[in-house]
Amino acid sequence: MDRQTYISWATELRRRAVGAVATMVGSDEAEDVAQETMLRMWERLDELDGDKERLMAYAATTARNLAQNRRRQKRRPPLLQLLGWHDYEADGTPLQQMESAETGDIFEQAMSRLPYGWQAMLRMRNTEERSFTEIADILGTTESSVRGTLSKARKRLLELIKQQL
Repeated sequence: MDRQTYISWATELRRRAVGAVATMVGSDEAEDVAQETMLRMWERLDELDGDKERLMAYAATTARNLAQNRRRQKRRPPLLQLLGWHDYEADGTPLQQMESAETGDIFEQAMSRLPYGWQAMLRMRNTEERSFTEIADILGTTESSVRGTLSKARKRLLELIKQQL
């Protein structure tokens, strides 16, 4: 597909993407999802064909998938929350701040004892919230390998934390 055609249809494509996800994530976030959809389509412009109806369906499907991923990420608590750690702000009680600091120290000590590759994968997945596919692309491996390695890393991390408690 050529750029001029895409640009001429961009407004309609964006509108379709927003409409596809507005009820899923709300209007403000729907705009963000639509923007991300448009960016992904732009990056794959050479792979897309010039059929307008197919592009409209592609925009809606991509937007729904992105919105679903966002909802999953919001539901999935970060690794530290899974371990019962709450990062209290400065307005937390002194006891909460002390507990938070101690838990953070225990976590960081356990992380430092993991192999570097496992640490990197855990940080990419839980801190940077990257997808399995993105991690696999960055590390030059397969998605299933990333899933398996992350499972082993989490299990080992929990073992190391239990040893320190």
